Amino acid sequence: MAELPSGTVTFLYTDIEGSTDLWERHPEEMQVALARHDTILESAIGRVGGVIFGRTGDGMVAVFASPRDAIAAAVTAQLGLKEEPWPKAVGNVRARMGLHTGEGTLVDGQYLNPPINRCARLMAIGHGGQVLVSAMTEPLVRGALPDDVGLADLGEHRLRDLSEPLRVFEVRHRALPAEFPPLRSLDAFPGNLPVQISSFIGRQVELDRVRRALQSARQVTLTGVGGVGKTRLALQVAAEVLPQFKDGAWLVELGAVRDPEGVQDAFAAVFGVTSRSGQSVGDALEDFLRAKELLVVVDNCEHLLDTVAGLVDALERTCHRIVILSTSREGLATEGERIVALPSLHSPEADSELEDILVSDSVALFVDRAQAVDAEFELSGENARSVAQVCARLDGVPLAIEIAAARVATMTPAELVRGLDHRFEILAGGRRRAVQRHQTLRAAIDWSYELCTDPERRLLARLSVFSGGAAREAIEAVCGGEPITPGHTFAALSSLVAKSLVVAQRAETRTRYRLLETIREYGEEQVAELGETQVLRAAHAEYFCALANSMSEELLGPRQIETARLFEAERENLLAAVHQALDSANVDLALRLMRNAPPVNHQLGTPTFLPDRAILSLPGASDHPLFAYCMAVNAVHCALRGEVAGVESACLEALAAARRAGAEDKLFVEILVSNARGVRSMASGAMADAAQCWERSIDLTRSAGMAIYLPGFLASAAFMHEMAGETDAAIARASESLELARRLGRSTLVVMNLAVLAAALVDRDPIRSRALLDEALQLRATHGFEGYADSSQITFTAARLGDWALVLLVAPLSIRALHWSVQRPALAGILNVVARALVGTDPETGGILQGAARRLIATPHHTEGPAERSNAPGGSVSERAAKPVSFVTEIRRETTALLKNSVGEERLRDLRASGELLDEEQAVECALDAVKRAS
Repeated sequence: MAELPSGTVTFLYTDIEGSTDLWERHPEEMQVALARHDTILESAIGRVGGVIFGRTGDGMVAVFASPRDAIAAAVTAQLGLKEEPWPKAVGNVRARMGLHTGEGTLVDGQYLNPPINRCARLMAIGHGGQVLVSAMTEPLVRGALPDDVGLADLGEHRLRDLSEPLRVFEVRHRALPAEFPPLRSLDAFPGNLPVQISSFIGRQVELDRVRRALQSARQVTLTGVGGVGKTRLALQVAAEVLPQFKDGAWLVELGAVRDPEGVQDAFAAVFGVTSRSGQSVGDALEDFLRAKELLVVVDNCEHLLDTVAGLVDALERTCHRIVILSTSREGLATEGERIVALPSLHSPEADSELEDILVSDSVALFVDRAQAVDAEFELSGENARSVAQVCARLDGVPLAIEIAAARVATMTPAELVRGLDHRFEILAGGRRRAVQRHQTLRAAIDWSYELCTDPERRLLARLSVFSGGAAREAIEAVCGGEPITPGHTFAALSSLVAKSLVVAQRAETRTRYRLLETIREYGEEQVAELGETQVLRAAHAEYFCALANSMSEELLGPRQIETARLFEAERENLLAAVHQALDSANVDLALRLMRNAPPVNHQLGTPTFLPDRAILSLPGASDHPLFAYCMAVNAVHCALRGEVAGVESACLEALAAARRAGAEDKLFVEILVSNARGVRSMASGAMADAAQCWERSIDLTRSAGMAIYLPGFLASAAFMHEMAGETDAAIARASESLELARRLGRSTLVVMNLAVLAAALVDRDPIRSRALLDEALQLRATHGFEGYADSSQITFTAARLGDWALVLLVAPLSIRALHWSVQRPALAGILNVVARALVGTDPETGGILQGAARRLIATPHHTEGPAERSNAPGGSVSERAAKPVSFVTEIRRETTALLKNSVGEERLRDLRASGELLDEEQAVECALDAVKRAS
């Protein structure tokens, strides 16, 4: 093998797409194909001086001194693969490739892993025939590529190392394909896995153990001492296995939950689940998760073992497609639990050979964290053994190592060793038991804590009140006061960051500060000893109550997307504030939080529903001035969650309470009640009824002169009018709303109205309709958001324009969202549209989806009692739902005719019958698989 370059190098990582299946079906042909594949890649890489230094299954890893040469090799290889006459049984061999530039540090003739791992994860989000380039490589080749080679900016994407988003580019060449499905980044899957600000070091053996455990057990618990890295490993495993769970991976954080009764609420808050009247939260969770296929990471269970075990056991018995990965200092003792004990990182002895020290995971962790505070720090022959001794004396506990590594800005590794001798007598001797390792961790924190000034110690303790971190403004507002003098909070905070006791997580526009979980628990203890717990939690709740109100106002203006992302960041703090109000039975605070919280339809991502039933059930709630408003909000939430049977009773109770309130409250309540009834009608398929409900909201808003709320109600009315086939009304409302939304800078409503107008004009002016649709898609891409309602509307409009490629591109988001929220009529419509898109490539699945859609329409959505039916505006659902033949029906008829010509009438009947046997979960899975194959 040629000499490996060092310094700044570019790595190439490749893999053959779908090779496992090909090996199983055609092993002999694949042996021939793989040999030819290897020859093509080896020639392309060697021609420009690249060096192949690793093989990974059916791929390879190469390194280049020049990023330009790396891109040239990738392009040449892809051209060679494209032109090769492959064996007929195998078909075209398509390789996905990733290129990433980083520091090529050689140790004993091998590269250290971090940049190679980054390259592998970049490659993993691509598709066969695609070459992806990282943001670290692109600036180095900008303006230096041949005329026939270019780079297309694909935007920012989160890779499976859970780090901050990485800007990704695609290599373009006129002779290579330019159209690929969306990248398989974390953003392509549902879930709430948080960004990690530090790299994941080592733990390959443990990663493999946990992955294997998850293949054989549905409940796996990671155990180990505090600070050993259970949470980080669990999150990394979740990111690695995410593609196996079509409903995503979800983190339930229990560290801030102190009352066992709050465990179910913590689960419910993550999934936006609340219980119906007479139903427990646990039963509601089981109902919601029963048909889902997802991974739940339950973090920090040790202080709530019995309660968590009971809930996990119940979910495991009733929800057969969910898998639970928990972290705890001891097992949950549930039936079928698989425990994976997480040891400390391996630490070499101080007298080990230098080569052994250099490849140690604990030493690698120390070096990585040390370089974060001192970019000039390097491991050398002079300091390597001192670093090894520090790691060994800290028993390889990652958190203790990280804290010690932060000291290299002011102390040498040799001085660190002497400091440990002085401070940690507990480390003397040989191997220690787990409890003593926990004492070692506490000693490490104690040591850093004692080095702080009095204001820094107090601030560190007070920071424990935040869930998921906080911005500077929140910290200054909540954590000030003696002994922290006015104006000095940020100085103390900066010092804590420098001492690695507080993590500064930097984003484009603001920095968030958070504590590692073990330090946060340490801080909670200090706050309790100081007697500040209740006062601090009350101040925290009041601050986020005011912030929620401010965010709700900003969501109505030009900063709505930025504000919606701010809400995403503060979601856990807002929920913690609500739980503080509930725990202290502070009905005034609880109702103000519910009143101020951003409306669900203004949020981005998975919507957050506050526990409104618990709030409204607090003693004295019904006598509070905000009760009527909050009960009306509850009615809207019931409708959005598909709890149709509870909508009207909540509406009537809200209206009755409003009659006892002031005129302004009564008007707001009437508007919310009208919206709730509109959502209920929409969920039941009565679009004309829904449109009339929002028309009433428009009239009430105009009469009150509240123009700021008009665009949202106009957009909703336009959407319902269009779905009901009332084209002129849809155009009028959408045009008015679009003008107002542009004036107010509300991008999400601009997109929504563009989509509605495109749908309304598709028959009258298809050219303008397409232009409006393109503008909506471009605006979504520019601002980096996707709305579920937008996706459904765009899918339907693309179908009416005959753009089946766009249908297949946009439909998956709609399918997942409509299935998640149990919107069966709309889901049936999407399935019929997808069936038409599949006629040319997969007619048999198209027939199955027609049958599945028919069953969805025939399946009762929700049960309504007589009171709900009799109070439905404009008559009963059955009376109002009868509409002229819609475009979905027309598409279904067109699809049927095409399928009869393709597969025959008798075969089509059989396919439809097969589809009607599928339940909703199976139908969704069938559609998503078919779209994936077609793409």
